[in-house]
Amino acid sequence: MQAFIVMQGRTYQQEKTAGLIWTQQRASGQPVPPTWARINEIQPQDILFHYVAGQIVAVSQAQTAVQNMPRPASLADVATPQINVVHLQYYTLPRPLMISAYLPQLGPLLPHVHAAFQADGSGNQGYIYPCYSLLLAQLIDLLAAQYFVAKQMEQLTLAMSAVTANDADPLLRLLVNADLINRRQMNQADAIFTQHLLHQVPQCAVCGLENTNLLQATRLKPLVDSAPSERVAAANGILLCSNHAELVAQGLLSFSRGGHLLISPRLGLLDRQRLALHHQQKISFTTAAAPYLNWHRRYIFQAQ
Repeated sequence: MQAFIVMQGRTYQQEKTAGLIWTQQRASGQPVPPTWARINEIQPQDILFHYVAGQIVAVSQAQTAVQNMPRPASLADVATPQINVVHLQYYTLPRPLMISAYLPQLGPLLPHVHAAFQADGSGNQGYIYPCYSLLLAQLIDLLAAQYFVAKQMEQLTLAMSAVTANDADPLLRLLVNADLINRRQMNQADAIFTQHLLHQVPQCAVCGLENTNLLQATRLKPLVDSAPSERVAAANGILLCSNHAELVAQGLLSFSRGGHLLISPRLGLLDRQRLALHHQQKISFTTAAAPYLNWHRRYIFQAQ
């Protein structure tokens, strides 16, 4: 199961009535905008969040993969006679979710690249954006909180665990099932990713620690930015002890194209010595790791 965010604006009501999303077909040789091309990634059972004027107003589930079909009469203003279509089952939210009101929860989970929302919660231009696993989990939690709120110790707390998949509300059932599938997929991805790295040299790549109970499979491109295939890619990972794993996660340690250690100036000299870090150290990476190393240096590493 994947998830996407669809930016619809004035087209929302028309598309909801027709039970679909669509893109025009471009003539051969014409470039297709990436947010249009993403319609080809959608598969049956995928989850879509529909964004209109600063709010998520509906959730839908894909009923088909992308299909080529003649332009429906309801889309008379479309220039091309053929369109790309994904059929959806729409579920209107009883209360829209205002993105700007939840930036503290959502902001840290937005990917550095291909984010649907800007820093102020407004939407980016485009049509279809990815919604990776951690962002999906948070959106489901926020939406579910509109249904299940129990008062305990004078505080409102989510009571989603009390819900069963047999609930009569189809939107609720969709959210619960999507949450269960998403969390299972994250656990499975972590297990596969860790096994991939442990099958390599089972020691910290920086200090050589060999106790596997103290090693962590660390992503160069973290979950908030990783597409499903990147979550499990061994090339996206490095096996490290907990100290060096945390340095990589916080951007205090990275690696050059040639594998040499890059140490952030924010890490003091004494701490470098205590952590056994030296610029002369070199880690061996496969050629497949290059895009992940480049990504870590660009978006995570604190070079100043």
